[in-house]
Amino acid sequence: MHFTICILIFLFTSLSGLAGSFAHAKIVPVKHYARMPMIDDAAISPDGKWLAAVVDFEGKYIVRVFNLANPSDKKIRVKALDKKSNINWVKWSGNDIILVSTRHKIMIGQTLSGAGNLFALNRDLTEARQLLKPKSKRVIGTAKRRTELRQFSNNVIDFLPNDPNHILMSYGLSDRFKPDVIKVDVRNTSIENIKQGEEGIQTWVTDLRSEPRIGIGLKDESGRVKMIIRDAHSKKWRHVNDYPGLDATAAIYGFMQDPNELIIGLYDGKDTRGLFIYDLAKKQRTRKLFQNDQYDVSGIVLSRDGTKVIGASYIADVGKTVFFDSQYKSRFDKIRKKLDGYNIQYVDQTVDGNIIVFKASTPSVPNSLMHFNVAQGRVSFITCDYPEIGNIVQGDVTKISYKTRDGVKIPAYLTTPPKIADGMPLKNLPFIIMPHGGPHARDSLSFDYLAQFMASRGYAVLQMNFRGSQGYGKKFADAGRKNWVVMQDDVEDGTRWLIKKGYADPNRVCIVGWSYGGYAALMAAIKNPELYACALSMAGVTDLQDMVRDMKQFRFGKITAQNSLLQGFEGRDDMKQNSPVKRAKEITIPLMLAHGEDDIVVYFDQYKRMKRALRKSSAKVTYVPLKNESHYLQNSENRLIFFNAMDKFLAENLGPSAAAP
Repeated sequence: MHFTICILIFLFTSLSGLAGSFAHAKIVPVKHYARMPMIDDAAISPDGKWLAAVVDFEGKYIVRVFNLANPSDKKIRVKALDKKSNINWVKWSGNDIILVSTRHKIMIGQTLSGAGNLFALNRDLTEARQLLKPKSKRVIGTAKRRTELRQFSNNVIDFLPNDPNHILMSYGLSDRFKPDVIKVDVRNTSIENIKQGEEGIQTWVTDLRSEPRIGIGLKDESGRVKMIIRDAHSKKWRHVNDYPGLDATAAIYGFMQDPNELIIGLYDGKDTRGLFIYDLAKKQRTRKLFQNDQYDVSGIVLSRDGTKVIGASYIADVGKTVFFDSQYKSRFDKIRKKLDGYNIQYVDQTVDGNIIVFKASTPSVPNSLMHFNVAQGRVSFITCDYPEIGNIVQGDVTKISYKTRDGVKIPAYLTTPPKIADGMPLKNLPFIIMPHGGPHARDSLSFDYLAQFMASRGYAVLQMNFRGSQGYGKKFADAGRKNWVVMQDDVEDGTRWLIKKGYADPNRVCIVGWSYGGYAALMAAIKNPELYACALSMAGVTDLQDMVRDMKQFRFGKITAQNSLLQGFEGRDDMKQNSPVKRAKEITIPLMLAHGEDDIVVYFDQYKRMKRALRKSSAKVTYVPLKNESHYLQNSENRLIFFNAMDKFLAENLGPSAAAP
């Protein structure tokens, strides 16, 4: 096998030293942006001698193991799992076993859905064991056997860092709707039942002693939440009502070293969610652990051995970590000092904390996977996500903001073609408006391969975090989630702001979106055709009422639909008015419609419904159905098909750009 992985030995100085090696180029081939990123996930062995990574090989993710202790070791250790499965993540169990989580599509009756499995691989990747295999039962009256349908056979709730032979998983041994807590031997796949499942409990949380302490779930389709709690030093489980001031709907983040100290997420009179301690022995909230005045907390950070909470994380323009532990803070400060100006994304570390694996990038430089030896003070380069464009100057990305029609400030990011940094004025450029998906997700000040691809063609790109985007506090989120029209208005106001500023050529603006962003692009084409020269929807929602019906096919789908979609509209008429499929005949501008046939987030029938409805439209439409494709463009051949179609579509409808190479 030949691996096109860019491997260097050591990098002693700041990455800023690489800037001189960047070069301007002619139009970069589409395939270099359309490729799968080289590294999807990575994990270091507890002793720091081995690195397991999910790497791209000819458009398919496989597992590869690198010998960090002996760089001269030339043995190629690789493993390609089932061709029909995609890899989620890798994790070490001790120094000899690698856990690999996979996902694949299944049919539940007539409904396409997804499922996951967990495998244990030996370090040399010569053996692989599936840890939980669904039971096979004989069909009554026949000699045939039928395999039990299981979706979640990869749900790890505790990796037991101090027990390399076992992990804790959530899995219903007798009833798939009542998951037990089971201890699984990763070497021989034997199982021990630690906590029997209960009606209404779907999720289990362990404390830092790796003991099951919290059970949470939905009781029924009404959305009522159930929570049970086990006392720290007994086997007794109690209902959450036994703990005054603690509600079943509380966000649970984990435990402190004291097993009575539960970490919960609260607003506590502020607009942003913070971390607070609830003492289960005292039955009261005792103190605040962390809260940022501008951004919601996103999680806690644990030590590698899982015995200590060392920090809290949140997303500002980039991911941030606030360390509670001075030793860990010092280690990461050293990395940041060496890589000044680069965003550092933590990946993994050894038990002793001496080797830290991380990704480094800027909004204009793709991710590189690296590791830092604390004792030696040395940063070592492993590989980069986009090796073919790593030394080519990309577009500058700038944080900006604009005001909406009702005076709300919207944070956004502006990506400009490289020629702008060379002195070309940002004036009258062809522009791409690119609202994010979710809709309750967000964009950040990070390398975006799609935006950079467009910048490489001479287009500037605006990405806005409209109201409803996560991380900016409750008021900002609720303003959009409870009114989808407000989200559309915020996107429109960003377009008008660009035109008013003179940055965008008013006749050459295209709106491009994926998932919710695809929906927003379609609605923009309907409501504001005067603003846009074209629209592109990838995996976009087209029929809101049908989307609700799709959600309701699944367990607890009713409450999912209510929380994610229905609350954003006043009723059926409002949903109809805001469904692109119901207003398709109003679309007059050129449109590109793309969708994966195996999409289980937004079903392919949303594409087919829109295609039928567009027969009544006068618009020129480019259709790009993608076979064997999910919601996320995980098939490398389809990525190239999509990118080539998009490249052609934008060129035809925006024309040549003076900012192109």
